Amino acid sequence: MKPCRRCAAKTALTNEDIQRMVLQVTSMKGVRLIDNNIYEKRISACLDCEHLEYGSTCMLCGCVMQVRARLENGCCPAKPKKW
Repeated sequence: MKPCRRCAAKTALTNEDIQRMVLQVTSMKGVRLIDNNIYEKRISACLDCEHLEYGSTCMLCGCVMQVRARLENGCCPAKPKKW
């Protein structure tokens, strides 16, 4: 297992961990979210990306892809951007 770029720890999240993180972020006051159609397109692009590790972690920036893809101001860190 490769270490996480951001924390240098071996990290693999469970589906429950990911869902908890998504819920925490999406329930925060003032957070702007995108609609489900755009979210699904972003997720699809991430799942096909060579920089995705463990099915959740972007190895370019260390974010949890399911959280970043849900945010209106979220963006892909790859160059060129995939979404």
